[in-house]
Amino acid sequence: MSRITLVEPLSAFNGYSHFKLPLLGLLYLGTILKRLGHQVRVRSEDLFPLFHKKSGLLDPAFHDSDVVGISTMTCTANRAYKIAQAIRSASPRSRIFIGGPHATFMPEEASRYADVVVLGEAESNIGQLVENTAARGIFQGEKIPDLDQLPYPDFSLMGKLATAMRYAPLSTSRGCPFDCSFCSVSTMFGRKIRFRSPESVLDEIELRHGSGYRRFFFYDDNFGVSRERSKILLEGILRKKLDLKWTAEARVEVSRDEELLKLMARTGCHYLLFGMESVNPKTLSSYNKKQSLEDIKNCIRRVRRHDIKVHGMFVLGSDDDSPETVRQTVKFCNQFKVDSAQFAILFPIPGTRLYQKLETEGRIFTKDWSLYDGTHVVFRPQKMKAAELQRQFLWAWKKFYSLARLKGFLASRYLLNKWERINSKFLDALQHGLDR
Repeated sequence: MSRITLVEPLSAFNGYSHFKLPLLGLLYLGTILKRLGHQVRVRSEDLFPLFHKKSGLLDPAFHDSDVVGISTMTCTANRAYKIAQAIRSASPRSRIFIGGPHATFMPEEASRYADVVVLGEAESNIGQLVENTAARGIFQGEKIPDLDQLPYPDFSLMGKLATAMRYAPLSTSRGCPFDCSFCSVSTMFGRKIRFRSPESVLDEIELRHGSGYRRFFFYDDNFGVSRERSKILLEGILRKKLDLKWTAEARVEVSRDEELLKLMARTGCHYLLFGMESVNPKTLSSYNKKQSLEDIKNCIRRVRRHDIKVHGMFVLGSDDDSPETVRQTVKFCNQFKVDSAQFAILFPIPGTRLYQKLETEGRIFTKDWSLYDGTHVVFRPQKMKAAELQRQFLWAWKKFYSLARLKGFLASRYLLNKWERINSKFLDALQHGLDR
């Protein structure tokens, strides 16, 4: 039996720290390892600081780990490497595993900090790699063909974080049939969608419901992509008379099915998060989004008719975007009464076609991965200066979340002030030509 700690690093700036939701990938791995007889704990830096605030020393609890596994996205890669180095220094006997999207697309980089790097989905071989103490190097994971084979994530592995979560996270599928230029989901999980059966999902919902959870967040990148399957699932929630309030990400196509929208409303759908991406038709085309501005407008109208709130997610900074595009985006959100909006700066994630394009064109001016979080400009835009795109991004948040949206205004101002405080040197460098 090994003592195993799985870690979710903290990003340099987390604008969504109010929502204490863990990475499900680590929980799946931890549950599998626990079932194999290992002693496992999952740590999210959102709730459990790994370093002492004053001394900067690593939490002594890590010194007794035989294996430390770190999952990293691009924006948390620097932090992941810092954690790995601290563990290597404090506990040389510990074996370090690194996985997740960033490690999958930058394996050689990750291997400089880890004994084992796992690419892609790790559930199929994590047990073997942990128990083979001689395993070193880069290993390819295998896609799980039948997601019903996965165990239900054991929330108790998170300790007190389980009670701090306002929403129970739930995943019902992997993969995406679409191929947006800036997104790595289809490269990471494949363009063929794999679904859990409605029965398996309902059983897990009942399990969480019995544990006291009433709010659920579906982690699927595209909830409702199979409308018939979604209807079976939602009808099952009604049949079992489960009192829920839930949120999910979806594409605008779900709004074309009136029956599905009615079922969503009846089962307690509170918010739908839509990747609208842009109000610029040329940008939608360059993103390969496969949706039109008219599709977005119709979606908002239809969903709101069912008293489901609409959260619009927009990505600013394509080669077809100008400052006027940003202004039109905020105007659109107000005109069509989007309940809440999220503005992000386009950034090139390793593993995407966007990254390959900008890298080939020499337009990426920094590889400081901590800046790759959608709140910093890291490449040279086509129709405006990098500093101008950064200003427009901050303006969009402030303009949309005005005093007319008091609750959003207070939260956004707090976060924006915090962001500007943390990034004062970055803003100054950008203004003085960091992108040259």
